Amino acid sequence: MTDVQLILIVALPLLLLVGVPIYAAIGLVGFAASWTMGSDLVFAAQSIFNGVDNFALLAIPAFILAGNIMEKGGLTHDIIRIFRKMFGHVHGSLGIITILSCMFFAAISGSGPGTVAAIGSIMIPSMIRYGYPAPYAASITATGGSLGILIPPSNPMIIYAIIANVSIADVFAAGMIPGLLMGIVLVATGYFTAKRSGAVVASIHEEEDGSDSLGSLIWKAKFALFLPILVLGGIYSGLFTPVEASVVAVAYAFLVAKFVYSRLNIAALNDAFVLTHKISGALMIVVACSALLAKVITFEMIPQQLSEAMSEISTNPLIILLLINIFLIFIGTFMETMSAIIILAPILVPLVTSLGINPVHFGIILMVNTQIAFLTPPLGVNLFVASQISQVPIEKISRAILPFLFALLSVLALVTLVPQLSLALPEFLRSLR
Repeated sequence: MTDVQLILIVALPLLLLVGVPIYAAIGLVGFAASWTMGSDLVFAAQSIFNGVDNFALLAIPAFILAGNIMEKGGLTHDIIRIFRKMFGHVHGSLGIITILSCMFFAAISGSGPGTVAAIGSIMIPSMIRYGYPAPYAASITATGGSLGILIPPSNPMIIYAIIANVSIADVFAAGMIPGLLMGIVLVATGYFTAKRSGAVVASIHEEEDGSDSLGSLIWKAKFALFLPILVLGGIYSGLFTPVEASVVAVAYAFLVAKFVYSRLNIAALNDAFVLTHKISGALMIVVACSALLAKVITFEMIPQQLSEAMSEISTNPLIILLLINIFLIFIGTFMETMSAIIILAPILVPLVTSLGINPVHFGIILMVNTQIAFLTPPLGVNLFVASQISQVPIEKISRAILPFLFALLSVLALVTLVPQLSLALPEFLRSLR
């Protein structure tokens, strides 16, 4: 084992375990490794700069801003009212409504924690008020928010597509069927978990949602409902690129929130910009520092060495994917989602492609794994967001979330074993062009 490899294997996990910020840990290890390789500071600086000098990255802050404008403009509440009207009579209805609302909001924001914050601030207090156990309310919201990584336009998907050098549109399309499947499985899990937990059959009160019919609510929210169709339809039809789609999403969300619904004032718009700045700024710092680490990993030929080590264990692609899944689930317990993608994708993509595994298919496997990472302590970002909203300790949420974790693992196994779940839609859309 070389000195560089020793730094990567020992120093990075150690820094993360002692609480060093992700960007700082990645940056320090990258600098130390590059210095040990004999590279100068110019190499490190250029690698960091080139890491964010990518046009496709512009889509991330724009999609985040679009989601924040939708949330600050009150459009999220209109969507929730529709789902309340549709499922208010079903046992455990508020849990189901939470999952479906998270699916919709995820298709706008592309952010897991952002989805938890936006939907959870509305639905968690509502569930508790209707008699749902607080840990259940927090756990189902945290789980629903994790769909933000799998349903396009997902920010982690954009990062992965750039690293793996595959089409962003293909990765987006590949996530649609697994994302819908995941939503269905989580809705079913929420239903049965609610029955077991003693949650009430929450028939939504008329005074809360009014006497409007379902058709009337859909008509009122038509502009909000059209946004995902505009964005994803434009991308898949070739009308505009993902970056252009993100800007269109911002413009459309602003026009609807400000001039159609008249709910967006200067203060709310400022809050949306500030929140977007914080999220995207923190992300770009991690991306920049990770670019240096990725360069070091490439120069050290770690992907090739890993491929050779894996081939000694088995040449069966399914066995390799099983081992990778176990490794990713473990890594996800202490490594932030975006960092895991940025660090591990350069290592794992060459490995799986050498085994004949489609990188688009592997991207969805990676997304599902990182989706699980949102919910696994001690890191579990979604758990912390849900805990802050519900005022429920992380420990209680972690226990309540176990049924949903088992549901996610079942979908992970299915996506791994059946590549066409991921590849069928991209192949179909390419055939239409």
